[in-house]
Amino acid sequence: MADAARQRERPSWTTILGGVRTFAILPDWLVGAVQGARVCSTLTRRIPEFASGILILQDCRAKHFLLSDDGAGWIGAYYVTIAEPGSEQSHAVRLQGTLLPPDQAAPAATAATVTFGSDGWRMYVPELRVLLQMQRPDAQLEVLPHLTDPEHARALLEQSIRAHAPTYRDLHIESCRPDVLRYHPGLRCTIGYHLTYASNEAVGHAWPTFVVAKTYDSEQGQNAYDCMQALWGSTLGRRSAVTIAEPLAYLPELKLLVQGPIPAEQTLQALIGSALHANTPEALAALDDYMGKTAAGLAELHSAGVGIGTAHHWEDELAGVRAFVQRLTTAVLDLATAATPLFTCLESLAAMWPPDPPVPTHGTFRPSQVLIDHGRIGFIDFDSFCQAEPAMDLALFRVAIIDMGMSAVLREEHSGTELALTHGHMGIHRRPIPSALCGAASCFPTARCALGSAEHPGIGGSVLGTGQTTASQAYHPDAGTPAAGTDRRRERVGAGDWH
Repeated sequence: MADAARQRERPSWTTILGGVRTFAILPDWLVGAVQGARVCSTLTRRIPEFASGILILQDCRAKHFLLSDDGAGWIGAYYVTIAEPGSEQSHAVRLQGTLLPPDQAAPAATAATVTFGSDGWRMYVPELRVLLQMQRPDAQLEVLPHLTDPEHARALLEQSIRAHAPTYRDLHIESCRPDVLRYHPGLRCTIGYHLTYASNEAVGHAWPTFVVAKTYDSEQGQNAYDCMQALWGSTLGRRSAVTIAEPLAYLPELKLLVQGPIPAEQTLQALIGSALHANTPEALAALDDYMGKTAAGLAELHSAGVGIGTAHHWEDELAGVRAFVQRLTTAVLDLATAATPLFTCLESLAAMWPPDPPVPTHGTFRPSQVLIDHGRIGFIDFDSFCQAEPAMDLALFRVAIIDMGMSAVLREEHSGTELALTHGHMGIHRRPIPSALCGAASCFPTARCALGSAEHPGIGGSVLGTGQTTASQAYHPDAGTPAAGTDRRRERVGAGDWH
């Protein structure tokens, strides 16, 4: 009776989708500020050096615009390509742009007081509602010079690995060649190290010839190291079909994680893209095989039996999405009630389905975190490892691949393989994950994806604005709940329209 009452109180699916689609309709002032041609034309008229012909503005690209933490505006970068008249050489200048919503007052200083390109140059462009200023140089990561110096890095790696990994207590590194793999200025860096050993010392030892070091700007590095140690000592690290990196050391004073390598030809994300592009039976069969292996691997992770990691609940995800929406509605007042039907539906579903027991959970499980190498798979990036319901990883993964498939279907018809994971995973677990639970959990990453078009205005329209089915439709709120004991694993759960 209680379930029936909740179902009657739940908004209609049409109402829910109508509200969420509101987030996909970007206001003109938001879209215009990141359209290259419009920005280029406006700056050519507004900036005196361009208007007078002293400099020629050749191109302008807006990148990395993110909604501020308080929702008061968007902050990003404009990369402008400029040249002098008659010169064949051009160079790029990076400007910081702050996009202000219409209800925000324009800054007091509206005109540039120094020459364009000089330190302190600043100008407000009312047509775009953007405050421009010269981008300050990125602060260099303090520890980076030491990590990229071969001799200093050699000593650091040798000392830390010997101290934290008993298997390598006799390790002696002869040489070290650093290779910066990824760098976020001032915040994080990933460095690969090619190691060599004296031939007489390496005999009889399986010492690594390549290791990876990652710096962090938070405590996620400690969390990643702790969980990797636990997983390495579990069945997942000993005899699993999934490869995980061996944790070698963590230096809290540097927030530096050192780990072993994982062989990889490509990521699952890259394979999905190439298979959908090729659209041949062979390519889709290979993708289906790796999706099945990923399903089995994820089930193994969830069954690893390690209890490390903080608890993350459905209510935490709901609170996160609510805060996410609140930030958007601060900047765009018309969105104030658009997500209310969705939240009402999710809370109703949560009340009808008790939570599953928590399991070891990756936390950010997407195709880009799955590595492929000669028939095997590996999982990486355990920074957000936690204890949560299995549906958390599954929902995020489903939404990621549905988003990829829907992007592909806009170009041409493709056969989708999303069900190879969802059905395989649900079949492997001792008790099936209810369709409603998967659908409700999928709503969170789907909502983030849908609303992301407003948070990141430069990435294009929302998936919910395409008219395609999304993962949030895995459970249709107007269709009722399955009868007790019903096994709905063979339904086309969340398959969308790319089939």
